[in-house]
Amino acid sequence: MSGFIFRWVIAFIILAATYNTTEYNYITWAQDNYDAQKALVIGLGVFLGIVYLMLFGVLFGTLGKLGVLLLIIIFALAGYILVDNGLLTLEMSDFNIWGGIAVLALVIAAAMSWRSAAKTSRKVAQEETRAKSTKKAAKAAKA
Repeated sequence: MSGFIFRWVIAFIILAATYNTTEYNYITWAQDNYDAQKALVIGLGVFLGIVYLMLFGVLFGTLGKLGVLLLIIIFALAGYILVDNGLLTLEMSDFNIWGGIAVLALVIAAAMSWRSAAKTSRKVAQEETRAKSTKKAAKAAKA
């Protein structure tokens, strides 16, 4: 479980560093410093773009297009239910923004954890297949 928490923290930091409700985020900093530090703003923007491409590559690689679409539908339905019951508002409040960052980080961390588990199970399956084929070859050689 600690691996999942580590992945969640990393995803949360990346998302919160890009945008949050405080003044300490890339979007606010870039808007304030674009004229004075254009090269740095663009460079960090490209770096963040590459990081997001990797994160969403893992997300789509793990869940596929249909899985991501179903995930969006599930979270949209959950949001609709929360708004309908009055537990959540549609305002851009601090609570909604931080909650959205936490939920997105949860989804990304789950996709990263799922992918590593899938890789491990694939390796185990390949080793079992090799062991079975080696046993069959040994039996055939004896016969």
